[in-house]
Amino acid sequence: MRKIFLLLLLGNLLAQATTNDSGSIFPSSESVLDSLTQSYAKIEDYYVQIELSIKTPMLRMPRKKVDFWYKTPNLTKAKAKGFAAIPKSGLISSPVDLFDNLTDISVIVAEYYKESQVWILQGILHPDSLTFKNIDDYSTQVDLQMRLFVDRENWILLRSETWLDTVQILEIESDYLNVKDDIYLPKETVIKFEYSKDLTSDLEKSFHSNNQMANMKKDMVIGSDTAKDIKEKTISGLITLKFSKYKVNEGLEDSFFIEEKEE
Repeated sequence: MRKIFLLLLLGNLLAQATTNDSGSIFPSSESVLDSLTQSYAKIEDYYVQIELSIKTPMLRMPRKKVDFWYKTPNLTKAKAKGFAAIPKSGLISSPVDLFDNLTDISVIVAEYYKESQVWILQGILHPDSLTFKNIDDYSTQVDLQMRLFVDRENWILLRSETWLDTVQILEIESDYLNVKDDIYLPKETVIKFEYSKDLTSDLEKSFHSNNQMANMKKDMVIGSDTAKDIKEKTISGLITLKFSKYKVNEGLEDSFFIEEKEE
């Protein structure tokens, strides 16, 4: 069965090569971004209930349910009983914002991933897109690379990986459902990361309570001179977000979000 999948995929790639001006069997990163953006543009607003679970030594939080609202382009609102920390990296965000954090991005391979045809893109992260100390000094020595797994049928981001040299320090993986009119949103997102013990205080600062969104842009690990040393000085963490009760494109008013800011 896998051989059949691969043959079908190769056939599709060869067919596309005849219309690609560069002669490559892979599309440009710009065309992938355009398709992702068109898919994302179907979302005007949504409500979702998030069940949040965090397992990491640096933060103890019982399983929480969070009500979350979003409206394009960047209005958000979250409510939960008591303390709740939500990593921004686990939520749907604009493909343009994601690509803006990368340089030298290109499609490197086509594969089947979890029964989906995907383009895998790779790029180098801008150091100023990260939030942790010493990043500027270290980034001159080792490139921080990100790989993106894009479903080329539904144009959704299934997985991302962040690498420091040969060490994978962050992975974000999502399973999706068709919530309305071919609008695909996550039903579960799992974030796995490793961070340097020296950065615990910085990570703690990237979470804050009072139902505000967390400032955890990229859960990076920096703090030693070699990949081996980094691996030995890190602590693993796991964040799971389960999404349910979606209400999509129901015409949320801007005032719904502005009132929250004024409280």
